Amino acid sequence: MRKALLLIVLVLLAGCAGGIPGRTQTKGQQAFAPEFRVGSQGLMMGFAQNLPPLRLFSGEELPVVLQIENRGTTTIGGPGDRIYFTGFDPNIIAGISPAGEQIPLLEGRTQFVTQGGFDTVSVKATTRILKDRYPFRLLATACYEYETVASANVCIDPNPYSPVVQQKVCAPVNVPLGGGQGAPVAVTLVETDASPGKTRFQIHIQNVGGGEVFRSGGSSLNHCAPTSPGLGYDEIDYAELADVSVSGQSIRGSCRPLDGSHVRFTNNQAMVYCEYNAPSGQAAYVTPLTITVRYGYRQSLFKNVEILPST
Repeated sequence: MRKALLLIVLVLLAGCAGGIPGRTQTKGQQAFAPEFRVGSQGLMMGFAQNLPPLRLFSGEELPVVLQIENRGTTTIGGPGDRIYFTGFDPNIIAGISPAGEQIPLLEGRTQFVTQGGFDTVSVKATTRILKDRYPFRLLATACYEYETVASANVCIDPNPYSPVVQQKVCAPVNVPLGGGQGAPVAVTLVETDASPGKTRFQIHIQNVGGGEVFRSGGSSLNHCAPTSPGLGYDEIDYAELADVSVSGQSIRGSCRPLDGSHVRFTNNQAMVYCEYNAPSGQAAYVTPLTITVRYGYRQSLFKNVEILPST
């Protein structure tokens, strides 16, 4: 009798834990999705195993397969996003276009999709008959546009020097943003300085992806190609400060220094100052500060290949 009673209790408890059969849980009842804007990677590339091979004989086909994955939070594969293969003599190796290959559409990670898109880019080249060995370094260069969105909760105190002793919910402090925002460019620190009616933010931005930052836009993307004249001094190491907002209100117009709408990187780091006019007659409060940065990005990898004479 005791065993039967215990079994009934266990069944009832299991039913309560699993929810009511046939009823779908609302979003508020579901577990919170993990933070997805983390990490310092955008596009990841790697040559497929033995494609290209380390050695081949002249006159043989040269297959190249590049495996690519979007490990960040911005979709890749726009009209100007391309991968270029260079580093060889086109008189010896033919069939690889200097215009590069279009990067296929690769969705970024989202709050509910934990893995970005992945695909391959492949070319098949032909090699000329040679009498001597020909070693070369096959270079794959990716040029694409990306975006960083960083958010931090900051304290706004319209009257930080009030002589009246009162309890405040927060105090303006520096906010570190470690771990990246799911992009190769990261906002790493927000320094906060409050004065009566005004809060100043010193925003630190860093290139953490190991590649090169340049101005976004079709013109700069074309200059990114290794076969082009190259990125100019006024294009490389620039990123667009697309927006800075407090409580949903844009304050980008207050940000300095900017070259047009762009920040400039020195030794992979950039810094910008922005101001927010805090509403008077209001107590201290916490609110989100959101920073959006857009840019082009270039990264590359190589593989050593050797063509042997066929006779």
